[in-house]
Amino acid sequence: MDQEQQQQQPQENQPTEEKQTEEVDQQETEEEGVQIINGVRVEPPKFIEDVLTSTTVVTDKNEAAPESSTFVEGTNKLTKNVHCRLCDCKIIAPDNAVLVDKKITLVQKKSSNAADELKWMWFLADMFHFENVAFTKDVNATHKYLTCADCEAEIIGIHYIDSKENYVAHDRVVYK
Repeated sequence: MDQEQQQQQPQENQPTEEKQTEEVDQQETEEEGVQIINGVRVEPPKFIEDVLTSTTVVTDKNEAAPESSTFVEGTNKLTKNVHCRLCDCKIIAPDNAVLVDKKITLVQKKSSNAADELKWMWFLADMFHFENVAFTKDVNATHKYLTCADCEAEIIGIHYIDSKENYVAHDRVVYK
């Protein structure tokens, strides 16, 4: 056999490139939830630990309703701009939210063991109605927390993944 024929023929005790790829794919897919799709490693989304636990101290805020100048009576549509109370970033524009009476528990600050049960929420049916908002990673595959996109200093609301509903706490924002 000449030298050219020897290079074209794979040796029997060396795995071919195809066999090596199959072995790598099998190893990677043994990890929980990891898939190989068209040669690309796809990992499941990472979840953040929900800070609301049995040891969380929850305070019922009993906050006052928003001033009547912030919404249209009858329809409860927002009439003013909603801003972050810490950095003044505009979060919601007028007509993009509806005031609802819905009790939701939100942590006071990131990594805090204290939470507030809040009553008055601005409801947004679509996440594209926000001006500037940031979403946390999924929390237990049920919801994400909302925070100001500029400062990300505190939790201002919640996004439910299945229903795609968004609620921003009246008590955590200011109006202009």
